[in-house]
Amino acid sequence: MADILLREEDLKFASTMVQNLNSILLTSSELFQLRSQLKDLQTAESCDLFCCLYRSWCHSPVATVSLCFLTQNYRHAYHLIQKFGDLEVTVDFLTEVDKLVQLIECPIFTYLRLQLLDVENHPYLIRALYGLLMLLPQSSAFQLLSHRLQCVPNPQLMRSGHAEPALLSSPKSDSERIDYTELLRHFEKVQNKHLEVRHQRAGDIVERRLGP
Repeated sequence: MADILLREEDLKFASTMVQNLNSILLTSSELFQLRSQLKDLQTAESCDLFCCLYRSWCHSPVATVSLCFLTQNYRHAYHLIQKFGDLEVTVDFLTEVDKLVQLIECPIFTYLRLQLLDVENHPYLIRALYGLLMLLPQSSAFQLLSHRLQCVPNPQLMRSGHAEPALLSSPKSDSERIDYTELLRHFEKVQNKHLEVRHQRAGDIVERRLGP
């Protein structure tokens, strides 16, 4: 379905489909194995799957970030959120951010919340969450995420007396095969198309209202 959506010319439909598919991916119990496959990106197959989904998920910026959270691509998620400042922030967009914040509090992202304890090894996760916080207006979702981030411990308190070599020298994984710069360019390209279509649609509506 992700491959098919890449060829979809109706961008509004593609965006709606991606949002629905993303919700199913993150919440359906039947897709537990698929989520597990994507979570660590330890195999070439899982990396290819991530890239396939990513290219279609770009039709929905917030869904793309949630896919990065699912796959623990926190640095890339942070870079994506920085791009949000160049996008057209609509009510629908903020609603999607609100939904993502609610999902972060669900069981599916338990591992993500626990990683907030490891401040030094997950700085981009914390930056990405603060980025989402800055996007939100003063709302219940803002308060929810703000309270969660207030629970992030002081890194000085979490620092142990001696380093653990086994953790510091982790082996290279297949995820290093992924060209994140190219994926970021693809995200910008897809979102520019969405912006053009929205402006064209708005222009058509104005023309119809004004008449010949």
